[in-house]
Amino acid sequence: GQSAMASLLGRIPVSCVVAEFVGVFLFQFIGGGADANSISTGLATAAIGNGLAFIVLVYATSGTSGGHLNPAISTAFVVTGRLGRRRYFIYIAAQVLGAIFGALALKLALPPAMDETPFITTGSLTFTHPFQVFFLEFLCTFTLVFSVFATAVDKAGVAKNASPIAIGLAIIVGTFAEGPFTGGSMNPARTLGPAFAFGMFRHVWVYVLATMAGGACAGLLYDKVFLSESQDVGDIFKDG
Repeated sequence: GQSAMASLLGRIPVSCVVAEFVGVFLFQFIGGGADANSISTGLATAAIGNGLAFIVLVYATSGTSGGHLNPAISTAFVVTGRLGRRRYFIYIAAQVLGAIFGALALKLALPPAMDETPFITTGSLTFTHPFQVFFLEFLCTFTLVFSVFATAVDKAGVAKNASPIAIGLAIIVGTFAEGPFTGGSMNPARTLGPAFAFGMFRHVWVYVLATMAGGACAGLLYDKVFLSESQDVGDIFKDG
């Protein structure tokens, strides 16, 4: 009942959890649709579709939950002390569940022929070169999370209100850079969602490990090297 939910969430508002769930659900649905279309229309459809979708959804959710919508971003926030541990694990659960339901909704909505091209991150390297997949995903996720810290976290950043645009652009360029080789994840939820929906778990661990590590390293580097110690880090969620 409500008391069980309250004890689980503690002081974390339900709206925050719902925002992360709905945001990732829609990102998986819209981005996955763009990915499915890219089979016939080319990589630009996937890159631009995912990047623009993320911009819209981060703007839509950032006022409520901070608009993470990506476990790699949440991981960077928790390792730099910007997110309480309880909130971190609840956010991750909401993000992954949102992605699973988004992938299932997409599976229901698209024509049966599309089932032959599951919206899991797959590319030319995926099943043969796990280390190269790791390296590409690590660096592209690093770039994404570095842009999050530079624009959304750093008080000296020049693009505070435009940070979702910078983050979305990082997804676009990352997809162009690695899409043909890895499928372009940069988000463990976006890999886990379709994996559960389609029952395809091969090499999923490579994506999860690479994106979480890339996010954590980017957050720690920016935090230790670029943020001055005297700086007020602002909107910190330490209530988890």
